[in-house]
Amino acid sequence: MLMTIRPARPWRPWQAVLIVLGVLTIGAVLPDLARAAGGRVLTPQDVVSIKVVNQPDMDTTARVETDGTISFPYVGRIRAAGLSEDQVARSIEKQLAARQIVTEPHVLVEVSTFGTQASVQGQVGAPGVYTLDRPTNLTQLISRAGGLRDVAVGGTITVRRGATVRKFDSREVQAGHGPGAEFRIANNDEVFVDLAPFYYLYGYVGHTGEFPLLRPLTVEQAIAIGGGLSALGSEWRIRIKRKSGNGQTYELPASLDDQVEAGDTIIISERIF
Repeated sequence: MLMTIRPARPWRPWQAVLIVLGVLTIGAVLPDLARAAGGRVLTPQDVVSIKVVNQPDMDTTARVETDGTISFPYVGRIRAAGLSEDQVARSIEKQLAARQIVTEPHVLVEVSTFGTQASVQGQVGAPGVYTLDRPTNLTQLISRAGGLRDVAVGGTITVRRGATVRKFDSREVQAGHGPGAEFRIANNDEVFVDLAPFYYLYGYVGHTGEFPLLRPLTVEQAIAIGGGLSALGSEWRIRIKRKSGNGQTYELPASLDDQVEAGDTIIISERIF
């Protein structure tokens, strides 16, 4: 009986390319998987629980100090801020083994209390103090606080960090772009969301009341937004009530070309026949 021997298939270049790409993909994914499995990255003021397996007398609770270090018995101070829970555990293991304190130590590190928090007050859905268990920017923090209320859109978001104060446009923060959206929140930041600027219209106009001042407006444009002058309204008899820097209210005559300022009350009087 004759056996037919098939020749081996020739090695094609595209097969080699696929293997190389596969290796590169695995190499790129593995570090991310390792990071994901490494636990939370520690920040100053976090409180961590440290356990050495089969060494209950060495169980310790430590706080990450402002210099980014923690203290562990027999080892002293070691760097922790910026490292994951697993990375800190491996560092302690190396120190214990190098000093021959524990043979083949196995250390577990876990955050028991998050040390980073920020407060959000003002025109948001849920004002309060929020724990930051991961890197958080201003847009993400506002979202966690229930988002901006309608009366805040177009206003200012103020972030106080110690003696430093930063102000951001609420529309940019809400949209997730601009310097406000990219601003990284730090421990003990205080965030306050202001009301959007507004002006009032009274007198002989189509619609009286409060209107948002979302862009520079002239008196004429402000009146147009309010439905325009009524049949009896005069474009020559307009007054504005405005607050001065010391909080005092004063009144001045206005023309259609004057600029509207936040908090202005525009009063349109009856025209004279």
